Amino acid sequence: MHFDADIGGWCITRYDDVLTVLDIGAGDPDPLPKRAIAHAMKVTRPVITLCTIELLDTDDATFAQSLAATAAEAFTLAHGVEAFAATALATTQAFLTNALRALHDHPAQTELLRTEPEIARDAVEELLRFDTPIPVAPARRTPSPVVLSGRTVEAGEVLLPFVAAANRCSVRFPGGDRLDLRRKPVGVLSACPTSTALARVTGEIALVRRLRTAAR
Repeated sequence: MHFDADIGGWCITRYDDVLTVLDIGAGDPDPLPKRAIAHAMKVTRPVITLCTIELLDTDDATFAQSLAATAAEAFTLAHGVEAFAATALATTQAFLTNALRALHDHPAQTELLRTEPEIARDAVEELLRFDTPIPVAPARRTPSPVVLSGRTVEAGEVLLPFVAAANRCSVRFPGGDRLDLRRKPVGVLSACPTSTALARVTGEIALVRRLRTAAR
């Protein structure tokens, strides 16, 4: 962690420290209850599947943008809370874009996912870790003193959590700069659990189908 005078606050990068900072409220809407998310996903899954099939012959940019828009709209209609619509769209589109680029840059990993679709869930988690759609979370202001990396940050200070850096933490994720779809990463950080949940499900449904179509 270090103090950035231009930002006027502390830049936080260590995994444990970022996890602590993310627990401090940022003034965003509270995440949906897990039961509500599960219900919305059940309703949204067939919509994502159908949209994926319809978009298989499009280019990557159109695929990511159109699929994310449909998934976010279906998800928002399913849970009935408009507050997450824009974030769900932006997060899902960014995840799909990042994931497709990462797979393009790592052909061996692409072939692994294509030939072993059963690893899709772990692969999506690794792709989310490797190039997170929310690299920097909204800044927090400490309501009371907090200890980060052995240093006490006084109340009223600004904390900026660098989620992408934390997800590459070599202590938490050995070899974190390497994409490994067999990694089964546990504890991947997310700055918005609700919208990232949609990105995860969309990736699980869409990426393998996309890769198989591209291989034809």
